[in-house]
Amino acid sequence: MIRLEIRKIQEATMFFAPLVVALMVPLQQQPPRDPIVSPGIVLDDATREAELTKRIAASPTGITAYQQLAKLQEARGAYAEAEATLLKARQIAPKNKAVLLTLSGFYNRQGQFDKTMQALEEAEQLDPTDPNGVQLVFTYYWEKAYKDHRLLPAEQLQYVISGIGATDRALAINPDHTEALTYKNLLLRMRANLEADPIQKQQLIAEADTLRARAIELSKSRTGINGAGAGVMLGPPPPPPPPPPAGPAPRLPSGMAPVRVGGNVKTPTKVRDVPPLYPFEAQSARISGVVIIEATIDTDGHVYDAKVLRSIPMLDQAALDAVRQWEFTPTLLEGMPVPVIMTVTVNFTLQ
Repeated sequence: MIRLEIRKIQEATMFFAPLVVALMVPLQQQPPRDPIVSPGIVLDDATREAELTKRIAASPTGITAYQQLAKLQEARGAYAEAEATLLKARQIAPKNKAVLLTLSGFYNRQGQFDKTMQALEEAEQLDPTDPNGVQLVFTYYWEKAYKDHRLLPAEQLQYVISGIGATDRALAINPDHTEALTYKNLLLRMRANLEADPIQKQQLIAEADTLRARAIELSKSRTGINGAGAGVMLGPPPPPPPPPPAGPAPRLPSGMAPVRVGGNVKTPTKVRDVPPLYPFEAQSARISGVVIIEATIDTDGHVYDAKVLRSIPMLDQAALDAVRQWEFTPTLLEGMPVPVIMTVTVNFTLQ
């Protein structure tokens, strides 16, 4: 019986392969790059940290600076400093979901699973009516319980139960949430394998079979008429926030204030394009669209700063991570290179 259920778990996992791809991937995968701020002068990480510290002191509510500073601190192994920086950002912006997701990614990379889940569950509670927020929670619990073979049975059971609870929260919001049905099916089978009572075991397996059948039915109904994968979005993404109020242009370390592209200031040409990493949770939720970003580009064509103007919450961080790695031709004004501000778009298209 145990071998049969293990085979069912493996079969179900293979059937829903797009849904059970491992999520234990850092939220920010690319290492920081040292921007070049003027010809022949390279801004090293230590100087960059000092500049970010100054930015935070001058504008303590600017969350992006905290995230960038923590990334640099983590890269040099100053993990306690990186954590303190992110916790400070969380203290300043307790309702900012991006901060909590960044914090969870940091803890995930440090192997601190319980703190990872605490941050993810706090992010979920910021919008308890959004099933996509809780989806991250139950996928991480499944991943931990299924793949960490170091766990004792009691520890594995604890994570399984927590994962089932998260799927129940998603199903309370949307009873036809395919991913929640799929993962609850898998988690129930894992719980059955840990159950000593044969009657309780059979009840868990029967419930898992029902959920599996429902998930398969919904998956089939959401394919296109001709078999194309024209999926149905599980829920519209939250409306984009209004554009941020106009304010003074950021000053670069060179001391030059950037000018806005337009008129005599020509749009620079992109010479290095880095496509965004499509977040798994956004793909699973069939979320796509265009994130609009305002980028500040230094005199050598490197992106010095970036902020979201039009948001798709589950895609914003991936868009920012990509744009910060783009490079452009230097912009000349009256023959001299100048830093510029311009609007760019990052398009996320489901295949």
